[in-house]
Amino acid sequence: MSFSKKSVFFLFSCVSVFPFDVYAQDAQPNFSAGLVMEWQNEYRAHSDDPTIDETNNSFLRAEFAPTLMLSDTFFIDGGIVFEPFEQAAEVNAFDDIWFDREGIFVEELKLNYEDGPVAVWAGKFNPAFGWGAEAGRGIWGEDFAEDYEITEKLGAGAAYSFNAGQAGDHTLSVNTFMADRSFLSGGLITARDRVTLGDGGASNTHVPKSYSIALSGENIQGIENLVYQIGYRSLAEQSKGRDATTDREYGWEATLSYKYPISSALYFDLFGEYAALRNFEGLKNSDRDYYSLSAKANINTNWNVTAAYTLRDIRDDGAGRDYNDYLFQLSGGYDFENGFTAELGWRDSQEDGVDTGILGGLVRYSFDF
Repeated sequence: MSFSKKSVFFLFSCVSVFPFDVYAQDAQPNFSAGLVMEWQNEYRAHSDDPTIDETNNSFLRAEFAPTLMLSDTFFIDGGIVFEPFEQAAEVNAFDDIWFDREGIFVEELKLNYEDGPVAVWAGKFNPAFGWGAEAGRGIWGEDFAEDYEITEKLGAGAAYSFNAGQAGDHTLSVNTFMADRSFLSGGLITARDRVTLGDGGASNTHVPKSYSIALSGENIQGIENLVYQIGYRSLAEQSKGRDATTDREYGWEATLSYKYPISSALYFDLFGEYAALRNFEGLKNSDRDYYSLSAKANINTNWNVTAAYTLRDIRDDGAGRDYNDYLFQLSGGYDFENGFTAELGWRDSQEDGVDTGILGGLVRYSFDF
């Protein structure tokens, strides 16, 4: 693993945009962190794909999120992820998968400035676009939404929060970025090739030419527990390897979440999100629309039951293909109040005409220090 001159220069530039007197004279650096560890097991009970029919997939995932407070307004935070890098059916055809090809990589590492309603950041981060991939909707409710999550970008961003009276509290954020081609795009334990310009793809450019804008808010018209976000993204056409099949990707999303109390022992967490992507992943005329709905019933604090459904409408005019995928999941879980949670569930999905049913479970442990 080596440091390229461009990578070092960019990371130095991200830090140098802030004043050098980061440490306040009366402040002392303070370190904190959160850790989430998961074990997930999936038994593919039936599938139209014979390479995975009646096979098992078991894997670990963990995320370490450290924060170093440099002063009252400056801090460094990040996200280090451990997960499978590659578990495609063709790699383990007709075989069970047990903790295969798992490794570590740095997903985020950035310097932040926050003072009142203003926030500014620079480094490697995940620009905001939708909440579907992080909403905690059962075991698999996030899977399709991960398609359009923006992750591992180098750049900078800013946000401004404001109160609009009866219209609620809102935050406007903007980001500009490019694909991470620094040493941080590599991996440990299992090999993970660093991203290069030759890999192509949307936002893979010499300098930051991509951007995203998001407006989020809550307590609109005094309605407690009602939260929304609307966003737009524009990912630049790749700098290398452009041809008639590549183009700039753009898209928009709208998210709405509402916690509806029934009684002191029961409330529903309702979620809906729509995302539209054009020239998906930088491929011209490859369009996708996502429609996600979920309902989570929280019972007596500890128990929960979650139903989630996502429809993925795929239109690829260049290849002459037009089809729909869907994912439905139903799961139930229990919070042991000692950092451990456990869930069991069933997933039924269709992807590119292949139907698969999965019986699975998830055990999670989280703590802060």
